[in-house]
Amino acid sequence: MDWGRVPADTVVIESKEITLRDVVQAAADGVDTPEGLMEVLGLEAGEEGTEHLQPILDVFLPAIERLRSGSCGGG
Repeated sequence: MDWGRVPADTVVIESKEITLRDVVQAAADGVDTPEGLMEVLGLEAGEEGTEHLQPILDVFLPAIERLRSGSCGGG
């Protein structure tokens, strides 16, 4: 799945109704590992959907870092 192109309200973890927005917000708040996300979001290892956490971080952490550093390419 191309996580950079799906709507923010896409459900990532159905059992807990955790959306892409929830995952990205946690990453923006400083959580930068799947394990950290699982802890913050109250998930257990192996829970359905947790396999998506690393690919989501792979897409959004670089963008978050660019925004933090001020090098997001704006004019």
